[in-house]
Amino acid sequence: MELANNEGQIKPGMLATMLIESQPIEKLVVPVGAVVREDNHDHVFVRLDDELYRMVPVKLGPEGRGYRSVISGLKEGQEIAVEGAYHLNTERKRQLSGG
Repeated sequence: MELANNEGQIKPGMLATMLIESQPIEKLVVPVGAVVREDNHDHVFVRLDDELYRMVPVKLGPEGRGYRSVISGLKEGQEIAVEGAYHLNTERKRQLSGG
């Protein structure tokens, strides 16, 4: 950030309280609890029908207020598991291992 300091009132090492104003931007977001981290990638479970979900990779932005913005991998209107993603992943792994 650049600030004009024509009068020399701002000194190195000074502390300041600032208010940064911006305009809200609409973005697709997912709750942090819906995200599963596996193989160093983020995933969410997309609902296919009443009892069937598929784990899909997504690219997400940083967390803010309990949500992460979706960069790619998910479209608006797709239903995801917003709670219990960890348990769905545990069950998926159990089934893959033949258990």
